[in-house]
Amino acid sequence: MKEKKHIYVHETHTFYEHHGELHIECEQGTIVWNLETLYNDLPHMLSYCIEEHKKKERRIKKEMEKIIKKK
Repeated sequence: MKEKKHIYVHETHTFYEHHGELHIECEQGTIVWNLETLYNDLPHMLSYCIEEHKKKERRIKKEMEKIIKKK
């Protein structure tokens, strides 16, 4: 079985729609995503993003509280 290539997208240069597909341009090239599939996956993707953002906010708040207690 052929090993799949992983593409890490830190930042996008641009993205646009063309013929029902989302084209995402990044340093590694262009990712083309069928918009119907993306639409169906968005609720799950957003859920992951929101949860990770909440974790980051809790971590930052905890670090800030440590700093305040030291003063």
